[in-house]
Amino acid sequence: MLKQLSIRNFVLIDRLDIEFESGMIALTGETGAGKSIVLDALGLALGARAESANVRVGQKQADITAEFDVSTNAEARTWLAAQSETDSDHVVLRRVIDAAGKSRAQINGRPVSVAEMRELGATLLELHAQHEHQALLRGATQRELLDRFGGAEADVLAVHMAFRHALQSREALAHARAAADAIARERSALEADLHELRAAKLNAEEWAALTQEQSRLSHGKELLQTVESTRAAIADDDGVSESLTSLTSALMGAERIDPALSEARLLIESAGVQLDEAAQSLRHYAGKLNLDPERLQQAETRLSTLFSLARKLRVRPEELTAHWQSLEEKLTALAAAQEINALELECVAAESALVNVAAKLSTRRSAAAKKLAKAATAELPDLALPNAAFSVTLAPYAKVESTGAESVEFMFRSHASLPFAPLARVASGGELARLSLAILVVCGDAAAVPTLVFDEVDVGVGGRVAAQVGRKLQTLATRRQVLCVTHMPQVAAHADHHFTVSRDNAQSPTTHVAVLNKKERHVEIARMLSGHEVGAATSSMAKELLETSRRPL
Repeated sequence: MLKQLSIRNFVLIDRLDIEFESGMIALTGETGAGKSIVLDALGLALGARAESANVRVGQKQADITAEFDVSTNAEARTWLAAQSETDSDHVVLRRVIDAAGKSRAQINGRPVSVAEMRELGATLLELHAQHEHQALLRGATQRELLDRFGGAEADVLAVHMAFRHALQSREALAHARAAADAIARERSALEADLHELRAAKLNAEEWAALTQEQSRLSHGKELLQTVESTRAAIADDDGVSESLTSLTSALMGAERIDPALSEARLLIESAGVQLDEAAQSLRHYAGKLNLDPERLQQAETRLSTLFSLARKLRVRPEELTAHWQSLEEKLTALAAAQEINALELECVAAESALVNVAAKLSTRRSAAAKKLAKAATAELPDLALPNAAFSVTLAPYAKVESTGAESVEFMFRSHASLPFAPLARVASGGELARLSLAILVVCGDAAAVPTLVFDEVDVGVGGRVAAQVGRKLQTLATRRQVLCVTHMPQVAAHADHHFTVSRDNAQSPTTHVAVLNKKERHVEIARMLSGHEVGAATSSMAKELLETSRRPL
């Protein structure tokens, strides 16, 4: 449950710290004092959208911190454990908004996204707004209320996910069928190209090797002539090798006179050795040189074949092998895309799964509809609608939608002699407000969250009906923490704790919240009854109202 709310520099609030107890808490005050501002701050701590207008004029940032006791909140503890949060009975949510409207969110001091804060907040608190009875006319609101009442949230999510999968399967099948002819034509063209590539029996190094061989064969005579002339210049009589031998002998004689010539003599000897090795290498090359014209013709024919194939396929000859591999992969992908039979089977399976999860949701909705209708109708006599009744109609769709297999519509009749009809057609404003309260009380009783906030949901009712609303909220507060913003003294009198909101305009507009003791609460109830200065009569009425509204022992 909510334990503490700290607000700094938020709209009209300068500095505010509120501690909350269990049971029913009333929040009252004059119109415009800032009651809704307190709830807005609480909403931001739970992940609501932030705006620059949230920051108090003249300040750099607003800072809101909310502390919750989660010792008995299994859902919140599970969420925290999944986020590796420290196992604790308390969780602190903090939201900081700067003057530009940018915000930072923290859970137990750890930076988180606003989405994460919103996820956790949904397990901690549920807010029922003052205009919810108008939203009750919308089909989506009615469906969400029924599903929440019936605990069908997981089934709703399963249907939504199954619907998305079925839709994707249908789209894939439709695309495959529409593209079947084009794919077939593309496959035919690919297979023709691949037939030639496969027949060519390519290998990755062939083009480079053939090009080098063709160049060598076509210049064989020139190469042989160059090799022979070079070898002769080195090794024949009067060649370079013999000259070096003579020079070496001469230097050896001179070296006996001056040993300093040793280094020069050794270098010439080394040059002679290398020339002899060069001559040997040239003789070996000449012996291996192939001047076979038939082999030259074969190489040139193969190169011509590969060049023609490359030009036809619009790639360079050296890229033929890589292009071949690419086409093989593309053909495999096209073959997979054309597996219409497999896609049809997948589509049937997805549709079947959707029908199954939707049927489960329908069963849960049917049971919840009967239970909700009975529970809400039972509340109506206490709200001055003794002859009225409420029901929920489920109308099947032609096919399963993302929200399920049926529409949900709330029906109402003000008297047993009248037929049920949709709320928007038969319920007056007052009837709709009271019916909304009945549904909210019933759904609130079924809520999993430990804290319920009602923001002036008693608008449009008064007198004895308002007292019954207060009694119902008081009863609900035996199982939940209930925070109620109200203008009705009959509702506020049923609270276990009472806060009053006031606005100070002495220097700049500032909202304050005070906890009322017994005497102060008496004065506040009397003010709410009179609407102006408290007199003896309204003071007596306030005392009586507080006595009669006291929680039964």
